[in-house]
Amino acid sequence: MIKIISVGKLNQKGISEQIQYYIKQLQMKFEMIEVPDEPTMQGMNVEGERILSKISDTDFVIALAIDGKMMSSEDFASFMDEKMTYHSADLVFIIGGSYGLSSSVMERANLKLSFSKMTFPHQLMRLILIEQIYRGQMILKHHPYHK
Repeated sequence: MIKIISVGKLNQKGISEQIQYYIKQLQMKFEMIEVPDEPTMQGMNVEGERILSKISDTDFVIALAIDGKMMSSEDFASFMDEKMTYHSADLVFIIGGSYGLSSSVMERANLKLSFSKMTFPHQLMRLILIEQIYRGQMILKHHPYHK
């Protein structure tokens, strides 16, 4: 199973429609979890506690972070395949809010993953992440979508 835990609400209709499109295309168990965002940087620890309450000890946690490891789409597909096949763990991706992720969430993460050195809005990052999960699935099936 793949879970995405994201801080904040998804309230942009166009992005929401695109996310729903990819969710329907995924041929695996998938769950999207929203954690309420806090209006100040001090609230980041509260967000962190909320995030950690949604994670089990056996989950493989991937925190999206600008300073994280970068992968090609092919490498990302292989990574997901290896973790889900040989480690039988749920993959949990975490997208922080406007202030990022708390130190406790970063410490719990098994991997820090970066999609770019740029900063993206959390709503858009959800779409980018879900599309890459779908793309990874298509790469593994040798489907022409990736080309």
